[in-house]
Order: sequence, then C-alpha cells, then structure tokens
Amino acid sequence: MTYKTTFFSVHPIDPFGSKVGGIETHVRQLLKYCPAGMRLILIGVDDSGKRKLGELIEVEMFGGRFLFMPIMHCHQGEVNAAAKSLFQSTTLRFFVNFIRYSSRIKALAKEMPSSFDIQRYEFAWLCRLYGFDYVLTTHGDANPDQPMDSLLSRYWFLHKFNEKHAVRSARHVYSVNQQQTDRIRRDYPEVATKTDFMTVSVDDQLFKPTVYPDLQGPLKIAFVGRLDTFKRPGMMFNVIAELAKRTDNQVEFHYVGAAKPQSFAEFAAIAPLTVCHGFKTSAKVAQLWQGWHMGIVTSVFEGMPVYVLEALCAGRPVCSVNLPQLSLVIDNNINGVLLEQNNDSAELVQQLAQQMLATWQRMRNGQIQPEQVNQKVAPYKASNQMRVLFDKHAQLQSRSAGLVAQS
Repeated sequence: MTYKTTFFSVHPIDPFGSKVGGIETHVRQLLKYCPAGMRLILIGVDDSGKRKLGELIEVEMFGGRFLFMPIMHCHQGEVNAAAKSLFQSTTLRFFVNFIRYSSRIKALAKEMPSSFDIQRYEFAWLCRLYGFDYVLTTHGDANPDQPMDSLLSRYWFLHKFNEKHAVRSARHVYSVNQQQTDRIRRDYPEVATKTDFMTVSVDDQLFKPTVYPDLQGPLKIAFVGRLDTFKRPGMMFNVIAELAKRTDNQVEFHYVGAAKPQSFAEFAAIAPLTVCHGFKTSAKVAQLWQGWHMGIVTSVFEGMPVYVLEALCAGRPVCSVNLPQLSLVIDNNINGVLLEQNNDSAELVQQLAQQMLATWQRMRNGQIQPEQVNQKVAPYKASNQMRVLFDKHAQLQSRSAGLVAQS
C-alpha cells in the first residue's frame, strides 16, 4: 500500500501482550480504525523479550494493519502492576528508550508528513525535543489526597508540571471527561480553544446488544480491568457479599483481568461465588458479556471507564457510585443506576446492592431491554469518535506537508 502520511502512536504497550486499561483499549482502537492511506506506526514495548528493539515489523491485528517498533523489553509481570519506585516506572524507562532510538524515529517521521498521538504528559517533552506535532489525549483527573497505586501520589508536583507544558505545547488536547476538560480550560485559558471533550471510545464492531441469558438466576455481575486501589476493590467485593446475603447466594461475580483479587481481604467472603477469567482480548470480553447481566463501579474517581461503555454497548446495565461523567451514559430509568453519593461506607454498600437488585428485577420484568441500554452510548462508539480524532491528525499532517513544501 502507498501511504501519504504517518500517524505515530506512542505508548508503552505490546499489541501482542496483556496490558489492560482505558488507555490500552484506546490505543488498540487506533490500530483498528486507522484510515487507509495513513501509515500507523506504534512505538511500544515488547513483553516477550524476544523481538529486536528499534526494528519495524508489520502486524495485522484488531482488524487493521500497522507497523510496530518496540523500543523496550517489558516483563509481562510488570505491565499490569503499578511501579513502587521511580526507577521501576515503565513510563520513565520508556521515555529513556525513546531517546535511545530517536534517530530512527526521526528518520521515519521525515519520510512523509506526520503527527504523533500521545496519552501521557511526560511524552510531550519528547515531541517538543524533536519538533514533532502531537495531539494529547488525557484520561482523567485524580486527587493526590485520594488512594492511588501509582507514583502520582508521591510525585504530584511533577505531574502538574508536566501537565502544564504538555497541554500548552499540544496542537490539540482531548480529555475523556467533561470535568477535566473544564478544569484544563480554566487552569490554562490560553489552550481553551484547542481543548475538547471526547471520551474513550467503545468498539461497536465488537460490542453489540444481545438477549439477556437466564433471567431466573443467578444474577451474574462482571468487572473488567485492573484492581487499582482507587477502584475500591474491597467495596466492590462487599457489595457482592451483600447481594449474596440478600439472594441466598444466587449471585455470581465474574472478574476479567490480570490482577489477583485474592490479595484483598474482602474477597474471601465471595471467593466461592467468583469466576476469575484472567486476561481476555476485547473480542473475548464481548463474547463473555453475552453470558452476564450487569456491571458494577465503586471507584473513587475515573476518566470515562471503557469497561462501562463496553458493558452498556453490549446491552448490559451498570450500577455505580456517583461519578459525574457517568451521567452522560447512565440513565436511572433506562440502563442502570448512578447513586447520588460516592464513598465506601457500609450504608452505601447496602444502597448499591439494593439498587442492583431493583435493576435486576426490572430486567426480569422486561422494563430494561438490551437495545435501549445500547443506545445511550451511541455518541461514544468508536465508529464515530475515531473518525474525529484521525481527521484532527489529517489537519496537522496537511500543515506539516505545507511546511515541507515551503522549505
């Protein structure tokens, strides 16, 4: 194929690997939805330790074709765990290795008009250093006083410093929730006109509404993703335990992800009712949703959880503690419940369990239907949003082509 422009996606992900999360899902959708005529090069990592670093390989995956350049070997056990020290940070090591292979990356960028797509503030320094135009997608605010597994809790000042320079230098900024979008516009008025709200996208080619299985029970509740501290796994397990108490154990909890729920004390109470599926590809998760009934969210904060969008797109209602951005996709009368509060008190555990049972009853009565649940996420489907993002990059690449022509 003859390419006219190059799109660089820069993130420490192995397309063959098992790293999970909203950013990783976003990157995989970029790989899938990249338009014809635009060469996509993923600057990522190799989890296997076998691929030659700095070498391009052609990959057909996720329904698309792209080029992959690993610049760092990353042990599979590290990819889904948060670093405990700065020198264990995958982001820092990736940053250093990008510089190591910068001459190769610069040569590729000069072959044709190009632009870079980044998800981490730190990588903006690399784009500035080498003069690359970039679009930044930032995936949600956190509060340094809230529980976090990452190094952000100890290096918050560095995070804010990086944010300031990343948003100011970006050609365009997208934020995955409206609250953060408003906050960035308020904190940095000079970038307001180039900052837009755009959630992570749900792959509507994979996730489709299907008939609910066996509404006579048991109630099958699922959670997909990492069990970070800010997601309050303990509270989630307590809600499942409360549901089991109220239904005479007629409930199942399904966990998809590489984390170990057994490391949380609260999990012991629901271990006999739990199925741990391990890491699964998005295609497999889409199939699994056909056998489940409902999703649950107990997080302190989030961006726009891709897991929630996938559940809703699959026609499954979601019940959550209060996260303002979820009001965009959850309607208490149509596709789940969004509580008015967000804490991990015993009272809220009982309230969430009660609302989940009420939602379950409405599903059984036919008041909640898969197609109606699905329609609430129509604006956030990848088939719509990826086109917007790639169009923005096409504008930057056109600008790049004009500068080359003038020189």
